[in-house]
Amino acid sequence: MRWLFLLSAFFAATGRNAYYVGAIWMLAASGNNAGSIALFLALGSISEFLASAPAGHLVDRFDRRGLCLVSDALRILILLMTSAALVLHGADYALFGSVIFYAMADRLYLTASSAIVPSITRSESLVAFNSLAYVAMQAGNMLAAIAAGWLLSAASGMLCFLFAAGPFAISMLSMSRAAIRYRTVPVEHCRPAQAALEVSEAEGKSRVPLLLLVSYVLIYAMGMLISALVSKFVLQELQGTALEFGMLEFYWAAGAIISMLILTLRRFSKVDGRVIPIIVLLSGAVMAVFYSTRNLDIAFALMAILGAGYNLSRVLIDVEIQRLVSTEKLGRAKGWMHAACMGFSLTVYAGLAASGDALGPSAIFLVFGSGMIASVAAGYGLSFTKNRASSRRRMLP
Repeated sequence: MRWLFLLSAFFAATGRNAYYVGAIWMLAASGNNAGSIALFLALGSISEFLASAPAGHLVDRFDRRGLCLVSDALRILILLMTSAALVLHGADYALFGSVIFYAMADRLYLTASSAIVPSITRSESLVAFNSLAYVAMQAGNMLAAIAAGWLLSAASGMLCFLFAAGPFAISMLSMSRAAIRYRTVPVEHCRPAQAALEVSEAEGKSRVPLLLLVSYVLIYAMGMLISALVSKFVLQELQGTALEFGMLEFYWAAGAIISMLILTLRRFSKVDGRVIPIIVLLSGAVMAVFYSTRNLDIAFALMAILGAGYNLSRVLIDVEIQRLVSTEKLGRAKGWMHAACMGFSLTVYAGLAASGDALGPSAIFLVFGSGMIASVAAGYGLSFTKNRASSRRRMLP
C-alpha cells in the first residue's frame, strides 16, 4: 500500500529532523563557535560519504523494505544511547559520537526508500509520487521543527532526542505493513544521457548526466550549509530564540510542501531536468540576500523560497535518475552520486571549521550563493560555446 510507504516517510523525516534540530541548537547554545557545528555536520558527512556506496550495493542486493526497518531500529537505539550519554557527558562528546553512527543508518534508509519508489508507481507518475513522498517528508520536518523548538525552549535536549525515537518506531510499523511488490523497469525504457558521467561498478556501468550531478552537489551543499549556520544566524544576527529557529525550519518545510503540491498537478507530470540549473541559480541568488537581512519576517520568506528550490531540485533530480538508471542498479547510482555530494560538503565544512567566526553566517551565505550563480552561469557558457563550435563544424564543407 503506497499510503503506508508515505506514512513511513513522514514519521522517519519527523525523527530525523528532530535529531538534527536538537543537536545543532544545543551546540549553538553551548557558546561554541560555528566551527563546532561544522565539525558535527562534517562528522556526519564523513560517515555518509563512507556509507553511501556500500549502502547502494546493499540496496541492490537485499530486500529494500527490510533495510528500511533495520535503519529505523538502529536510529532508535542511537537516540536512546545519545539521551543517556547527555546525562553522563557534555553535549559535545555525546553529539559528535552519535552523529557518526546516526548518519550511516540515515543514509541506508534514504537510499533504500528512494530505490523503492520506481517499484511501486508507474513511470508516468514518477514526478507526482516523488512529490508526494517529499510532501510527506517535509510535513514531518515541519512537525519536528515545531516540536523540537518547543521542547528545547521548555525542556531539554535529552527530551528532544527521546521524542525523536517515537516517530522512528511508527515508521517501522508503517513500513512493515506496506505490501511492496517489486517490479523491474526494463533497461530499454531508460533514456540515454547525452552528456554523461561514467560510474564504474563491478557488475557494469551506469550513466548519469554530468550537469545533473553538479546540480545535485550544489543544491545538496546549499541545504547542508543552511543547516550548519542558520542557528548561528538566528542567535548572532537576528538575536532570536530556539522557538524562532524552529519557525525558520518550519517555513523551509512549508515552502517545500507548497512547491511539491504544485508538482503533483497533472500539467507538471512531464517536467524534465532542464529546469534544474535555473532553480539552482535562483536559489543561489536568494541565499545571497541573507547578507542584508536583519528582519525575521524577511528571513521567514527567504527560508520558504529556499525550501521550495531545494526540494524542487531534489525531486526532479530523483525523477531523472529513476528514468535514466535501471531499477537493478538504482541503489548504486544513488550511492555514488551521494558520495560526490558528501565529498564536496566535506570541503565546505573544512573551510567553516578552519575559519571559525572569521566570517558571519550571512557573509558565508553570500559567498556560497554567489558561487552557485557563477557555477550555473559557467555551465551555460560552456554549453553555449560547445554548441556553437559544433554548429560551425557542421557548416564546414
